[in-house]
Order: sequence, then C-alpha cells, then structure tokens
Amino acid sequence: MSNKKKVETDLTLNDRLEGSLDSLLNKNKKVLIIVLAVLTIVLITLGVVSAVSKSNLHKQFDQIDLLEETYTAIQAMDTEDATYQAKYDELVSGLQSLSSKKANYPALKAEYLLGMVSFEKKEYQKALDSFMAVYGKAKATYLGSLALSNAAAAAEELNDNTLALEYYTKLIDEFGFSSAEAPKALFGQARLQEKSGNMDLAKATFQQLADQFPSSEYGKLAQNRVALL
Repeated sequence: MSNKKKVETDLTLNDRLEGSLDSLLNKNKKVLIIVLAVLTIVLITLGVVSAVSKSNLHKQFDQIDLLEETYTAIQAMDTEDATYQAKYDELVSGLQSLSSKKANYPALKAEYLLGMVSFEKKEYQKALDSFMAVYGKAKATYLGSLALSNAAAAAEELNDNTLALEYYTKLIDEFGFSSAEAPKALFGQARLQEKSGNMDLAKATFQQLADQFPSSEYGKLAQNRVALL
C-alpha cells in the first residue's frame, strides 16, 4: 500500500471513529447529563457533610473544654454547697452525652472523666468500666496509658490484685518505659508482688524502678523499699 493510500485509509478510519463517538454521545446525551448531575450532587453533599463534621468536631472540643473546667471547679467545691449537686448532675449529664458520640478525642476524654468522677465517688466498678472503655479505643495515645493505669488502681480498690497486676504489666508491655505512667506501673507491680509474698521479684522490680527513674517520686519510694526488703 502506498503512503498516500495509507494516510487516506487512516483518515477514513479516524473519521469513522469520530462519527461513531459523536453518535454515541448524541444517543446517550440525556444519560450523561443525568450522571453528571448526580455526580455534582454527590460531590456537593460530601462537601456539606465534611463541613458539618468539622463544625461538630470543633463544637465537641469546645464542649469538653468547658466540661473539664466544670470538673476542676467541682473538685474545689464543698459537697455541702447548695449548688454542688446541681453542678455535679450537669457535669455527669454533659459527659455522658459527649461520651456517646463518635470515638474521637472529646468523646474519649469525656468517658475518661466519667471514670474519674466514679472513682472519686468510690464507684470503682463503674470507674473500671469507663477506664477500660477508653483504653480499648485509645491504645495508641497517652489517654490509653493513663486510662489503663487508673483501671489498675480501680481494680486494686475492688480487691482484685490479680487483675490490677495484669493491667500494670500490660501498661509496661504496651507503652514501654517512656510512658509517663511507667514509674507508677512499676511501683504498682512491685507492691502487688510484695503483697503476694514474692519478695525476690518485688525487690527486683523496686530496684529496676529505682535505677530507671531515680529522680521520680516512685523511684525514691522504691529506693526505700529496696533497703527494707
């Protein structure tokens, strides 16, 4: 085939393809318009939903800030104060409402504060449940280690030393010695080991605490315990 004929053939083929495409577009113009309209609506809806979600999250952060302020204020109040019970009930109601939201930071912090409120009221099982709920959803954050540490304390108050020791050990295993709660967890481990009569292990744990955290409050207490054991 000569170059001229090849060019003519290619042009003819291109014309056919363009014609077929034009025909297809014309036949399906209404469908395409509908599809584009639907896509536009979907994109607008997603944008609105995203904006609403961000707005709601900002509101939740503001809400948890106010609830924390109320919690701190209640700590300083006399329980006999005429306004104490109303403020307490308002705090608990607000925390419960926020904690039921999607598991983001404000909701988890609200659940954590519910645990603190229950612990201070000596409702240790409720406190334990709240702390473990936070730990289960926030394992990779400082809130997770803090909740696990407090769960161990609640378990001790329930006289479940086995569970408390499990939680203190889990804290060290999962969050390591860089965790702010590590000295407390080691001290808790050593105390419970000593309480169970395992003196050698208790002394070793106290010594580890004294060596790794010599300037901390728990490290100093551990040094005293090592001297006595």
